[in-house]
Amino acid sequence: NGRNVDKKIRPAESGIRYVLEELPQGGKTSGLNSFERTVQKLSASQVVYIGEGHTSLPDHLLQLRIIEELYRKDPRLVIGMEMFPASSQVALDSYITSTKEIDEQTFLKQSDYYNVWRYDYRYYRDIINFAKKHRIPVVGLNLAREIVSEVFRSGTTDTLDKDVLNKLPKDRDLDMPGYTDRLSAMHCIHMQGNHGSGTVSGFIQAQGIWDETMAENVAAIVRKLPDHKVVVLAGAQHTRKDSGIPPRVARSLSVDQASVINVTSDHVPINLSEVADYYFFSAPATLPETPKIGVVLSPETVSSGKVLKISHLSQHGKAGEAGLQEGDIIRKVNGVAVTDLSDLRIAMFDTKEGDMIKVAFNRQEGGTEQDLAVMVELTIPPKMVDHP
Repeated sequence: NGRNVDKKIRPAESGIRYVLEELPQGGKTSGLNSFERTVQKLSASQVVYIGEGHTSLPDHLLQLRIIEELYRKDPRLVIGMEMFPASSQVALDSYITSTKEIDEQTFLKQSDYYNVWRYDYRYYRDIINFAKKHRIPVVGLNLAREIVSEVFRSGTTDTLDKDVLNKLPKDRDLDMPGYTDRLSAMHCIHMQGNHGSGTVSGFIQAQGIWDETMAENVAAIVRKLPDHKVVVLAGAQHTRKDSGIPPRVARSLSVDQASVINVTSDHVPINLSEVADYYFFSAPATLPETPKIGVVLSPETVSSGKVLKISHLSQHGKAGEAGLQEGDIIRKVNGVAVTDLSDLRIAMFDTKEGDMIKVAFNRQEGGTEQDLAVMVELTIPPKMVDHP
């Protein structure tokens, strides 16, 4: 008779959700233990994964402390690192275990660290130095960045060179529970941050190859050195016990494994027991800021090769006061030849605010190229503050 007698709204997956409040998690304290006792239990496993946020100093300090403690218990140790591809192995061996040692700058150059990984080397420096001091082998677990980037971009392995394709893992398990969902969410974050360009399917394929390659390399270490303990340093998503490297190693090798995560106040996984076997609470810590020359550099290619040209002078730096100008080509910093940004980072490694560095450069003036050099004081630019 013209009246609604029943009204229904069909449930929908999509829509707008807004979390009004995140309630804190809790649990029984009976499982907590001291660092020493936790590592004692951890040491029963032959392969130990220690996850990290790549720019989290507390995570890297925890990695170092666990490595030190495991080494104290048994010096038969190998460190596998996501941060280095297999192509860096010669440089790793030359710097850490060879009797014919190379210096740190040469190691960073030969390993191509700032091109293949790019994160501040200071996060890993103490770990590498501890390995060097005790001649602990360090193995690069990763594959070449350009392979991952190509698969991410194209969404397939079909565009890869046949020789490269033949060296990739034949088994790539993308069906682990939650794996593709997790990577799809990560892909959205990458796209929002302008970190590469590629489809979600390409991202999942690339990450799968990444995980499988590291798993193959971990298994190879265990087979080669069955009496050694292997410590794997990799991103926390790669060290997940449910869908990261560990289950892929277990697929081809029967070995005791344990995964470790550092729990921070701003990120506690709800499914912690599925992600890791052990967890730690580390105190906050940050690296000192890296000082700057005060220039914006543009990599260019000229007839003589690659160069770095000054495209802009910062008002917060001392480069202009020292005599540098836009258009100058940087040739050397503190006597180290620089042709790209990785060279510059190596040349300026370990510098501090207030240090004076010698910058040699070329300037084109009146049709004549001049070779000049100035001393530049390094500064730390002021932090950008949001407008009130």
